[in-house]
Amino acid sequence: MKRTQFVGSSLAAGFAAAASPLGAAPRENPEVQRLYAEAKREGSVTWWTAHYTEDAAEKVRAAFKLKYPGIEVQFIRQTAQVIYQRLSQNLKSGVRELDVFASTDEAHYATLTKAGALASFIPPDIGLLPPSLRSLSDEATYHTAALRFVTLIFDPKKASRPRRWSDLLDPRYKNQLTTGHPGFSGVVGAWVVAMNDRFGWSYFEKFAKNQPKIGRSVNDTVSDIVSGERAIGSGPDAYAYERKAAGSSIDVAFPDDDAILVVNPIGVLKDAPHPNAARLFLNFFYSREYSQVLVDSFNFPLRGDVRAANGMRFDRIKFYRNKIDRLANGIPEVVAKWRETFGV
Repeated sequence: MKRTQFVGSSLAAGFAAAASPLGAAPRENPEVQRLYAEAKREGSVTWWTAHYTEDAAEKVRAAFKLKYPGIEVQFIRQTAQVIYQRLSQNLKSGVRELDVFASTDEAHYATLTKAGALASFIPPDIGLLPPSLRSLSDEATYHTAALRFVTLIFDPKKASRPRRWSDLLDPRYKNQLTTGHPGFSGVVGAWVVAMNDRFGWSYFEKFAKNQPKIGRSVNDTVSDIVSGERAIGSGPDAYAYERKAAGSSIDVAFPDDDAILVVNPIGVLKDAPHPNAARLFLNFFYSREYSQVLVDSFNFPLRGDVRAANGMRFDRIKFYRNKIDRLANGIPEVVAKWRETFGV
């Protein structure tokens, strides 16, 4: 089977090249200082995110407020399709309540860019990232905010360590599987598109025979395993590692036939009520403080001078990533097939 890795090797190489420390922290960029002064006058920023757990989002908010006192952060943490639907309704109604949009479905940003809903903005500190992460959009309407992997997660007391995606089709795991829903979660949507393109829809027809529990968020799979309700499934590496560190019986296996990489973008609304605070908040995602928050919640840091949790090295992970134009067409396609196959 031919394997297509979209920016896979270059992305990993960028991390390897940036793995050494950058030295002493640079002085704050004058443009960032100007944004901060204007942002304090605005006083707050509103952020909708699907990128990580609510606890991790709380840590991001706390770190930003510590670095930039005087600016409140209001946020909603929901699945990607839920916050996108709400934003779409706001745009149609002319409601301006959102400053920063952080979906896990990269295709959302292509649609929003085409509609003129996102501001063109080059963060002053974007150059602190590895080169391969510095540009997602030719129009500079959205940028990298987090890196997610869909992996094999399991309870080591109930299931053998899986090696390949086909292990989820083993009949012994009937009524023991858990997964999210591509109609709600952008991360799950990316996983389903990738699996369909690589293995065909017959993979999910066989998967359905094992009668998986289907939640909404990709994070629901971790909760199912930690609670003992299910033993194995497809799920997020970061949240599973976090629960493992807390003592839960759960572990992560990066499959030999590639984890699915999902790059999570972030963008500022063109008509943001707090435009300077929004830009300052987005730029914060390239600080050491933000990457450290990612590490503290077992996500991969965006900066190469911040060490990843568990000694993991991005450049040694085998991964597959969908192209953005494939996501735009592919997610609606697989959601329709999913509902037909699974009945939900």
